[in-house]
Amino acid sequence: MSEYSRFTYEGDVMVHMSDANRICRAADLMRFMQEAATRQLEELGPNLTTLQSQGRAFIMSRISIDFPAPVYTFDTVQCTTWPCASSRGACFDRHFEISCGEETVARAASQWAFLDYQNQKLLRVEDADVYFTRDEVVTTTLPLRFRIPKDAILTAVGEKTVRYSDIDTNRHLNNTHYCDLYCDHLPMDGKRIAALSIAFQKEAPLGETVTVLRTEEPDENEIYYFRTVRQSDGAVNTEAMVRMTNL
Repeated sequence: MSEYSRFTYEGDVMVHMSDANRICRAADLMRFMQEAATRQLEELGPNLTTLQSQGRAFIMSRISIDFPAPVYTFDTVQCTTWPCASSRGACFDRHFEISCGEETVARAASQWAFLDYQNQKLLRVEDADVYFTRDEVVTTTLPLRFRIPKDAILTAVGEKTVRYSDIDTNRHLNNTHYCDLYCDHLPMDGKRIAALSIAFQKEAPLGETVTVLRTEEPDENEIYYFRTVRQSDGAVNTEAMVRMTNL
């Protein structure tokens, strides 16, 4: 295993992160992951200022997350993250684990693209100069790469217009907001998210409206499938698998 340590970010589950059952929303656990990854880059480089000066950015392309146990209001969590030595070519691998006390409450595998956004060109992982990698790999219950079955019938269940409160420094709908968007169109009463996998295909910039499509019922594996489509050009911008569990 590589000598470099995991990076850990610690934080509390605040009231505004909690749902009606005082359980931390899945999207907010994703935000802990995003915060840990960004803070590791701020500490060890390349940081956001450097990347922006170069016209570059890490853009999440895929993430698969398991939530084996709920986290509650005022709990303190430790989110650890590390870039993976398996990163190659245009795929930058980063993994995560979140613990609360001695219990693992979330684990995730993710892939990122390293983008020259001024020229809309994908760069190679080697161009990122990230040296603090580990050989460690997280395994999740839902695949990182998947296809929505051809026989899955998806119907429109809503839409979302991207507003100021949704965007990040890249000026598009932040990746953590998609989890909230899916939950807004799921029967969440008495349930929580157990696992999800998201493929990010096209960004949804400020002012864009996306149509949300979903399978009416879960399949035999208790999976709901989602697709979001940009109304401006009909391009698919995300696809997702979501598994729920009873409280």
